[in-house]
Amino acid sequence: MYSFFIGCDISKSYFDVSFFKDQKSIYLGQFSNDIPGFKLLIKQLKLNTEIPETSWLVCFENTGVYSKPLLEWLFSQGIPCREENALTISRSMGLRRGKDDKIDSKDICRYIFEKRDSIQPSKLSNPLIVKLKKLLSRRDFLVRHKQSLEVTLKDQQAVIDPPLFELLESRNDTLVEEYSRQIKEVEQLIQDLMNQDEEVKTNYDLAQSVVGIGKTTAAYLIAITENFSCFKDGRKLACYGGIAPFPNRSGTRIGKTRVSHLANKKIKSLLSNCVNASIMYDKEIRLYYNRKLSEGKEKGVVFNAIKNKLIHRVFAVIKRQTPYVRIMNYA
Repeated sequence: MYSFFIGCDISKSYFDVSFFKDQKSIYLGQFSNDIPGFKLLIKQLKLNTEIPETSWLVCFENTGVYSKPLLEWLFSQGIPCREENALTISRSMGLRRGKDDKIDSKDICRYIFEKRDSIQPSKLSNPLIVKLKKLLSRRDFLVRHKQSLEVTLKDQQAVIDPPLFELLESRNDTLVEEYSRQIKEVEQLIQDLMNQDEEVKTNYDLAQSVVGIGKTTAAYLIAITENFSCFKDGRKLACYGGIAPFPNRSGTRIGKTRVSHLANKKIKSLLSNCVNASIMYDKEIRLYYNRKLSEGKEKGVVFNAIKNKLIHRVFAVIKRQTPYVRIMNYA
């Protein structure tokens, strides 16, 4: 399907490009990371191949805001591209010493050529999901700074003169109030955004019907899963969120089953809060939690099992398109 492969190593202002031809990666050059640079890139590539653009496959690492302009521009031109996880590419390169953008672009080009039969082009996210991710990122920023203000000054109270501490505390309280106000504004923007799309709003409400899942966690689940379209089931999301256990054995050695640290730590931490809420308000979860502890299970292991339960409950209500039912209420 694709017969011309291009690898790009993207930085803030520039990106290096290589293409695969005659069974080897050939370095093309460095281009500015903007529209004129993208146009010049296509012009230079056309001088090196007669293959139509629809049969090209451009690959580059996901570098956040730096790679998004190229991704969006290639989509607007109808050129297939793949925005790949940087760690996936890095681990495919084998043992390396040093760092060079030119060599990296060649390695990315070789990577996409070797994976040509199995890899699929990336898809653009729904504009609403893109906006939601930016709002959630802003909320995280505000919450972090608010918590920092609340904790830091209290820790210094013992070494600050009382009059000065009183002055600093009043200024600190003013800043905390301002951050709290901005957090509420962002949360209202998130709520308004959810109401703009009927399908997103329905899934948002269904996720919250699961006991323990709040507004913030539901919004994150919508953003991470692209409104539950990029994960087929709860197991895949559990793996992505770092709550799926994996075996740890080799030969005759059998180690303890553990979760992987290669995970989205944000959703993992949110689910920890959800577990506490579900133990408090869901009778079924509370009975399960107490039973497992009485059996001698470690608290962390039981918490992780409940996280998996919550994830699978959310996926069940989304698939069924009906709210969660507390069966214990009818027992």
